[in-house]
Amino acid sequence: MADLAVRGLEDCKAALTTGDTRVAYSAILRDSRIDDLETQIDTMCVEFMVRHIPVAKHLRFAHSVAKIISELERVGDYSESINRQAILLGGSSEETGDLSKFDDLAQVAIEMIQQAMRAFLDEDIELTHRTRALDKKANELHQEIYRELCSRKPKDADGMSILFSLLSVANRLERVADQAKNISDEVSYILTGETVKHVLQRDLKILFVSSSNSCRGMMAEGIAETIAGDHFSCQSAGIDTDRPDPGAIEFLKTRGIDISNHESRTLADVSGLENFKAIVAIGKEAAQQLSANTALGYRSILLEWETKNPADVEAESTEEVDGYAVVFDELVSRISALIRALHGSPLSAPSAKGD
Repeated sequence: MADLAVRGLEDCKAALTTGDTRVAYSAILRDSRIDDLETQIDTMCVEFMVRHIPVAKHLRFAHSVAKIISELERVGDYSESINRQAILLGGSSEETGDLSKFDDLAQVAIEMIQQAMRAFLDEDIELTHRTRALDKKANELHQEIYRELCSRKPKDADGMSILFSLLSVANRLERVADQAKNISDEVSYILTGETVKHVLQRDLKILFVSSSNSCRGMMAEGIAETIAGDHFSCQSAGIDTDRPDPGAIEFLKTRGIDISNHESRTLADVSGLENFKAIVAIGKEAAQQLSANTALGYRSILLEWETKNPADVEAESTEEVDGYAVVFDELVSRISALIRALHGSPLSAPSAKGD
């Protein structure tokens, strides 16, 4: 199965870069053999578990093999899809542009599949680590391709079709790398009995962007750092900068949050925007600026919160209210919901009423 899957990837790589549609058609026809092998191996896994009632490593082996062949079958499907796109691109009169990064991404994906299966056959735990490390390179290449494609301006429907086809190819190649990473995770489980799939390898990063990073964004960063807990890294920035609002700083102190050392910074001062899992625009000005920013990551979630400034809340209210408390309450509610959506529940939620 792995050999056929890799061959399909190599064929789609060749079809893309050379325009040879015959190679693509041959690879599409071979995909049915991968499906047949998945059915055969899956049946063998079930029969083995039913007949022998395995335990410990033997059970992990049969269980994980069933998952590995599912990953390989998906790789075969992705190869077939890429080859179909290669046929469309090869038959188009439109220029596809430089495909060197596609070639690089395909090569990384192929290398990851080969290494993951070699780790399985040789029971090589170190090779699983090296394979997973390559996923970062695949993601970086995917981001570069995505940004380059986003910068294009198709002149007509044919140009738009080419753009969508290329984006589809890049997405599927990146997914092949993910499948290889999943196979490596299963091999690690077979060898060690420890589950590494879905375990966070790095912090989830959240960025709050406001107009000047002097009040709302600053408050959001302080609240998020307090209640998010482990595995989260929270920062804030502004479209422009202004000195931190002393009223916001004093208010947060009454809630046990010290942001007195905060230094306002602009969005331009934030490096690696593509690494943020969630980017929250607080207000319309921030949302407009972010929507035009091509440096955002393909996998980044862009949110817009229409949270008013404390002074505006007080001015619009017909009663005497504490604008900071109103904004604080709203931010706590929104940030708590965001953290739960990204990864479980917040460790604690500060009270707007204080102690």
